[in-house]
Amino acid sequence: MLPGMPVFPDAVPELTDGAVTLRAHQDSDLPRIVEFANDPRTRASVPLPSPYGMEQAREFFDQVRTTWESGTRQGAWAVEVDGRWAGSINLHSRAGGTSEIGYGVHPDVRGRGVTTAAARLLVAHAFDDLGLQTLVWRAARGNWASRRVAWALGFTHDGTWPATHPGPDGTIVGTWFGHLHASDPRAPQLPWREAAALESGRIRLRPWRDTDVPDTTPDRSLTHFMLGSAPAPDGFDEWLLTRLERMAGGEAVVWCIADIATDHPLGGIQLFRMNVPMLRDTARLAYWLQPSARGRGVMRDAMELVVRHSFSPTTDGGLGLRRLAAHVDGTNLASHRVLRWAGFRHIGSEHANIALPDGTVGDEESFELLASDDREAQRSAAVPVPVLRTERLTLRAWSEQDRPEREPAPDPQAAGAMGIEPRPPAAGYADWLARESCDELDGTSVGWCIADAVTDRPLGSIGVRGLGTPLRSGTTGYWLYDEARGRGLAGEALRAVVDHAFSPDGLGLRRLDAATVDGNHASMLTLASAGFRQYGQDHDSFVAADGTITDTAYFELLSVEHTHRPGDPD
Repeated sequence: MLPGMPVFPDAVPELTDGAVTLRAHQDSDLPRIVEFANDPRTRASVPLPSPYGMEQAREFFDQVRTTWESGTRQGAWAVEVDGRWAGSINLHSRAGGTSEIGYGVHPDVRGRGVTTAAARLLVAHAFDDLGLQTLVWRAARGNWASRRVAWALGFTHDGTWPATHPGPDGTIVGTWFGHLHASDPRAPQLPWREAAALESGRIRLRPWRDTDVPDTTPDRSLTHFMLGSAPAPDGFDEWLLTRLERMAGGEAVVWCIADIATDHPLGGIQLFRMNVPMLRDTARLAYWLQPSARGRGVMRDAMELVVRHSFSPTTDGGLGLRRLAAHVDGTNLASHRVLRWAGFRHIGSEHANIALPDGTVGDEESFELLASDDREAQRSAAVPVPVLRTERLTLRAWSEQDRPEREPAPDPQAAGAMGIEPRPPAAGYADWLARESCDELDGTSVGWCIADAVTDRPLGSIGVRGLGTPLRSGTTGYWLYDEARGRGLAGEALRAVVDHAFSPDGLGLRRLDAATVDGNHASMLTLASAGFRQYGQDHDSFVAADGTITDTAYFELLSVEHTHRPGDPD
């Protein structure tokens, strides 16, 4: 060796915090290096020769010595704890001012913070003593121990290189990579989210496990509305790994909804978009259930647990959020019901915003809930739609089976008497049905399909809106297909609805009102036949669908008038 050249082990600077020491490797370290190299967790994360014995450990030691004696000032340090070798940590130059950090520890010191302490010592040496500007880090995708250390030291996770890291079983996995600049804080830049265990009387929210593989493939509802967010038996490992990555990056908290008695997975619920600085202390909400768990109130319980946990202060173990938002398919009525029951309010619609798996596009409805909101006051539920029967009619909820066979033909009579086209289209029937149903989900309206009592064929529609006020009043409206008019069917349907509206077992209203075009004698006679009386008129106040401007006639009926009709005994 030439005079003045670095000599091992003197060339290795010793670094210590009093409990963990970084020093030069020694011959006495070799047996524990062999133990480390043959540990299954080590081999899953680090490409190593197989078999690995003393000969391979000696080759590693000689390589370490050669690197230090080259004068690089960077190489591998032994990590010493309690007087013996506990692992190795190294710096490897990648470019001017940039080096890569790598580390691994013996199985018997894992979980004690040794790796983090050793890495903290080396990061300080790299920036403060060697003058480096950037450190980079990489690890096999799924090496959570390594990623946790990098996160604790403030490394930013930059992404994943697909199919770049050889596994011990011959498979190729991705590689995580990140960086830390000398000017960056040496502390976590984003929280590492955890799924806290939350329980109600019948469900438990807990972290997903690798044993939670679903029994069946997602049904049409899951594939249509969740767009791949719900797991399938095939690819479950990748699905789970992706969600764990999102939590590690501070972006999401993902829970499994499990039966509290059996611990069997019933569905999932998650908060996400939690790592956007300008949206701090807010999150978006998504959820789903397996078919066997639907219709039992499971999601209501899960929603209650998540909302409470989200808005609870961090000092009480909650997330301390100020706002939750949800964006759902316009036709996903079950999801709408859950949100409205939980106190979320509908704040808008985005049309043709969702690209669906079948190639169609759908509307997206937006909901929000603030921590400062009065949830109890905002909770709402759809008014029940009971089946009402008359001599010739069945009044029931509209269904998917009521889709028209063809588009409605022009109807001059309706166009001159109504402000909109009320009849459902054939091509867009699903969207029409969803809009009609969504209007009823907030508990302020209820509507029926007027169907033939024998054939169940739709003849028209009738409903009551403006419900839910302290006045206990409502506004009724109705329409019939052209072929159903002139037979007194609207009046027959209206009388059934009036009876239901004023019944204590029905809507329990005190007053009903209605409005119609002045001159629409058929509608005016229909209202009169049900007991309504005209109480006012506005001139030139209504623009019909055909563009004509007409007067509006107003009608009302009080419950006491309905109860005590002229000629009825007291």
